[in-house]
Amino acid sequence: MKTLIRGGRLVTEIDSYDSDILLEDGRIAEIGKGLTPPDGAEVTDASGKLVLPGVIDSHVHVSLDLNGHVSSDFRSTTRAAAFGGVTSILTYVTPKKGQLLSEAVAERKTQAVGNCHIDFGLHASLVNWGDRQDDEIPEMIQAGIPSFKAYTVYSSSGLKSSEEQLYGAFLKAGQHGGLIEVHCENEWIIERKIKRLAEEGKLSPADHAASRPSFVEGEAIGAVLRAAYDAGAPVYIVHVSTAEGVEVIDEALELGLEVYAETCPHFLLLDERKLSGPDGQRYATCPPLRDEQHQANLWDGLDDGLIQVVATDHCEFTAADKDEDASDFRKIPMGLPGVGTLLPLMWHFGVSEGRMKERDLVDRLCTQPAEIFGLCPRKGKLAADSDADLVIFDPELPVTITPEVLHGHSDYSPYDGFEVVGWPVSTMVRGNWVVKDRELVGSHELGSFIRRGKICQKPGRRGI
Repeated sequence: MKTLIRGGRLVTEIDSYDSDILLEDGRIAEIGKGLTPPDGAEVTDASGKLVLPGVIDSHVHVSLDLNGHVSSDFRSTTRAAAFGGVTSILTYVTPKKGQLLSEAVAERKTQAVGNCHIDFGLHASLVNWGDRQDDEIPEMIQAGIPSFKAYTVYSSSGLKSSEEQLYGAFLKAGQHGGLIEVHCENEWIIERKIKRLAEEGKLSPADHAASRPSFVEGEAIGAVLRAAYDAGAPVYIVHVSTAEGVEVIDEALELGLEVYAETCPHFLLLDERKLSGPDGQRYATCPPLRDEQHQANLWDGLDDGLIQVVATDHCEFTAADKDEDASDFRKIPMGLPGVGTLLPLMWHFGVSEGRMKERDLVDRLCTQPAEIFGLCPRKGKLAADSDADLVIFDPELPVTITPEVLHGHSDYSPYDGFEVVGWPVSTMVRGNWVVKDRELVGSHELGSFIRRGKICQKPGRRGI
């Protein structure tokens, strides 16, 4: 299949320029002005629009079971992603007790293959440590899964890593070219606060924020970074939500630690006042929404290169799922939908409001996720021989965010009613249109597993 997209303005992580782009056999064949369409090529006019690399959402939860509520499946998640200009997701393999990572990976692939509108990769979760074997990390790396998720919380669910286990994972991953990503919160402080709040009958969604104050993130990130530094291994901190977290990461980078970090749109744009509203339970996530004073630090962290990635931590439940136990935050299924709004929100509130440049947006949503997680050079760039994953984006299109325009699983959005200017209109994966002129045209059988290669291909702190 051959497609020529002409008349658009291409935006890369370096600059932007008017150009045509020729796509052949699922790859980018040529970029240049005035290209002649080959015989039989489809010609698409992108005049007045931007052509971007396909967005990579590197933090997505699919079919996550929390308190008996199951989040969106592969088909609905990737459909919403495609409408939002996302062409690849990285999601999680979490083995059950007694299950090897390789067994859990095989199960996860079976769930995904034939049910994805876009491409997918996997992170392996290092949980239920009594079942883990020493050779599992290098085995996963050889299988094209070079990134691993660890937690400093959730010991009751078997998710937490002890300090010794985490240190051992850093050593093993560092020796074999893997990357450990860590959910950082101090569990002891959180459990103590939850116990006290429960004794006082304070279990509303607003009390959820009080149970996880901002300093528990900064303290846990500091401890994790010290372990990674001593092990001589790179580390990736997921969903940074606080000024304290940004400060600790800045200090670690100054010391020369190879640390990477992400934040999420909900921490940049929403604050803990949402938890006190009539539907506060629908904004409950972990870490919780913070006081708005933290937002400026997160935006500054993005601008300074302390935070390299914006991802969503997408975890999409319905309103009924969130509402069922609204009076007890311990039972609310935590997580927010976001994969379909990542690009338009960051364009409107980042680029249009002057917080970041166009090239910064592409860098944080496309290029650096690809470089950090081993998708480069196939994904994340507009370059010859890269996969023809791209988005045609209309920077002047006004859209009011509603569940209907997101095409996902949930009947609510934390951004419901937000009015943004700039929206993806067409999305292509490996030369195949998935969404064309805001209509779904691609099959849910199109997406394939991304076998990833070398991680951390660029320095953690890139000068912009």
